[in-house]
Amino acid sequence: MKPFRLGACQAYLTILIVGLTICCFSAGSIGQEVFKIGVVNTQKVLEGSAKAKDATALLQAASDRLKAKLQQLADEIRTLQEKKAKTELFVERAQTADLDNEILLKQQEYQREVEVGQQALLEKEQELMEPIYNGLQELIVQVGEAENYDIILEKRLITLYVKKDYDLTQQLIGLMNKDDKKDKNDENPE
Repeated sequence: MKPFRLGACQAYLTILIVGLTICCFSAGSIGQEVFKIGVVNTQKVLEGSAKAKDATALLQAASDRLKAKLQQLADEIRTLQEKKAKTELFVERAQTADLDNEILLKQQEYQREVEVGQQALLEKEQELMEPIYNGLQELIVQVGEAENYDIILEKRLITLYVKKDYDLTQQLIGLMNKDDKKDKNDENPE
């Protein structure tokens, strides 16, 4: 029942937003004012941004290192469990207690590495991506003000169709990369 209610709420919200947009257009045409709307696919802008690509590559490399470390620990745990299984057949239970403790310690180490690694990745992602998100937000505002847009919407959320003239995605990718090059030149003056 909950998924239905959630879907219905999303549908009502979409209808409300579309209705408000239509009202804005009709109000603009009544007063002979021009209402300018733009859309941007922020995901594509980030995928096209050199700085975001660099940050994503750095995060992916760190994630791969964490996965490799966790795989190594998992392999060590599996080896100890196999050793214990083979040993249990030939010795008393008390003699495998050391193996049980060693397995338990490795499992705890694995869990700690998972928690610490995930937390470190989240913190690094926030550190690297937050300035990029903020820069994109500032660029959207600058473009909106400079080109006299009344509203700029996220293309992926509610847009079913938009003329290419109103899609600001490629323009923002260019501006993001232009700013990235400018930032690099400021850091490395020749």
